[in-house]
Amino acid sequence: MATATKLDPAKWAKAKAKAKAKMGGKHSARAMQLAVKYYKDMGGRYKGSKSSSNKLSTWSKQDWGYVSKGDEKKSKAKKGRYLPKSVRTSLTDAQKRATNRKKKEASKKGSQYAKYSKSIAKKVRMA
Repeated sequence: MATATKLDPAKWAKAKAKAKAKMGGKHSARAMQLAVKYYKDMGGRYKGSKSSSNKLSTWSKQDWGYVSKGDEKKSKAKKGRYLPKSVRTSLTDAQKRATNRKKKEASKKGSQYAKYSKSIAKKVRMA
């Protein structure tokens, strides 16, 4: 499995810092996606090619959204889970309520992450 290597570590560090600052100072897949854009915009180049199973590429192509409609307009503490469409559509109403409740409780405590239940974690891995 091939991995593309960044040719300019200084540009990458600058792009990563800029992206993390824009995304609230936290490391996330969205922040790294933005960092790649910034790196390329700065003229950063890669050696080699990325693998066909590149997680960020796969993640970018999935239709991600909130489990509950209207959550994108709510404050961070009141938003529920953010999942791929294939997972959102496969959840029962009870699973949706439970996972949203767990995410909102974690957000109220100041945590960015809330652990998935085993059944939802399996669906996310398979998405």
